[in-house]
This record gives sequence, structure tokens and C-alpha cells, in this order.
Amino acid sequence: MNKLLILLFVITKISLSQFDLLNQKEYADSLYLSQNYFDAIKEYKRLIFFDKENSLTHYSYNQIAKCYKYGGKFEDSYNYFSLSLTVANSYKEVFDSKIEICRLNIIQKKIRNAHRILDELEKDSLFNDFKNQIKFWRAWTFYFEMNFEKAHNLFNELNKKEFSEQAKKLSEESYSLEKAKILSIILPGAGQFYTNNYLSGLGSLAWNLLSGYFTIKAFSNERIFDGIILSNFLWLRFYKGNLENAEKFANQKNEELFNRTLNFLYFNFPEEIP
Repeated sequence: MNKLLILLFVITKISLSQFDLLNQKEYADSLYLSQNYFDAIKEYKRLIFFDKENSLTHYSYNQIAKCYKYGGKFEDSYNYFSLSLTVANSYKEVFDSKIEICRLNIIQKKIRNAHRILDELEKDSLFNDFKNQIKFWRAWTFYFEMNFEKAHNLFNELNKKEFSEQAKKLSEESYSLEKAKILSIILPGAGQFYTNNYLSGLGSLAWNLLSGYFTIKAFSNERIFDGIILSNFLWLRFYKGNLENAEKFANQKNEELFNRTLNFLYFNFPEEIP
């Protein structure tokens, strides 16, 4: 009889402890979903402390890392995703943590790191069942790398129609840095015209024509020293500035296009964006 009572006591205590853990998890999750990230972090840490059997520790570390990520604390986020790897109980949990680290690298535009993580996962036979997921995040890596054509092709293979269309649109509408610079080499200001910065383009053209005129006039009047000074400190300065502006404006336009489409996708597909 005593043994039966002890057994019932142990079972009841275990059940109550599990019930308390689930309540704590539910409370922490509610704070996370309401975007009270730093309050959620405290509750997930409390959950880890009371989780003696580590049944929810991996989950809690991942959630803490996500809270730090959404709070803009990327270094802390990386540390907690790394901690989640140390308590992973399955290949799926290992994979999930590594993908989260990859996503963190993608949004920080640490493209080489993201590709390296995906390469390692792709080569490891333990993760053969996750090939499509690896390909999906590879597509996002290309997307943030501004290699929209490759991103479009991979999204298309995965039948991710909306992502594929947005990548294709960016590929078609993005400005070529090389073209902007070549146009500016041929005719100062042309690169700015290409990116629809007409006022800046007119300014570059005017200053280059004016400084070029005075430089050529100095040389033709045999004022060699004046010509050298004008060419090096005036004309070449404006010419170089024209090239730099062409590249700068092309980059700015591409960033605007990129951010506009990314905001659209974040709004409509928040769980599938890095």
C-alpha cells in the first residue's frame, strides 16, 4: 500500500511539473507572439531553469535567439542559436538551429558565411531529407546577394511563385553598375541620367565641360603649369566624381527596389523570409 502511495505521489508530482512547464511555455510564447521580446526572453530563461529534463531547452534557446534577432541584438541571437545546437536531441533540431544561424547571416548580408553553412548542410548525408529547404535558403542568399536571376531560378524550381516573380522583377528592373559607369566614362553625367537623376547628371556634364574648357584653353595658350593644375585638381576631380555618383545612384536605386519588394514579402510571408 505504501509503495502504491509513493508511486502515485511521484506520478502526480511529475504530471504537475510537466503541467507547470507547459503553462510557462504558453506564457512565454504569448509574450513572444505579442512582440514583447525582452519580457519573453526572461520567461524562456525561467522555463530553461525549471526544465530539469531538458525537454524544452532546445526550443527555449531558439526562441530566445529569435527574440534577440527581432530586437536587433544579432550577436546575442547568434550566441543563443549556437547554444541550441549544444542541446539538440535530433538531426531535425540540429538542422533547424543551423538554418536559423544561416538566416541570421543572410539578413546581415554575411553572404559568404551563409553559403558556407548551406554548403556544409548540403554535403552532409544526414540532412538529405532537407534538400529543398537548403535550396530555399540558398535562393534567399542569392536574393540578398543581389543575384536576382539565380534567386529567381531556384525559387522557380521550388514552385515558390511569388518569390520567383519578385526576384525576376528585380532582375529586370535593377540598374547595372557597370552600365552606369561605362556611360559616365563615355559622357559625364550619362550614368546619372540612366538612373533618372537628371539634375545631378546635368551638373556633372556642366562642370566637366566647364573645367575641360578651361584646361584645354590653358594648354592651347601654352600655360602648361596652369593646364596641369586645372586638369589634376579640377577636371579630373569632376570626372572622377561623375563616375562615383553614377555608381552611388545605381546602388541607391537598387536598394530602394530591393527594400520595396522585401517589405511586400515580409508583410505577406513573414515566416518564409530570413
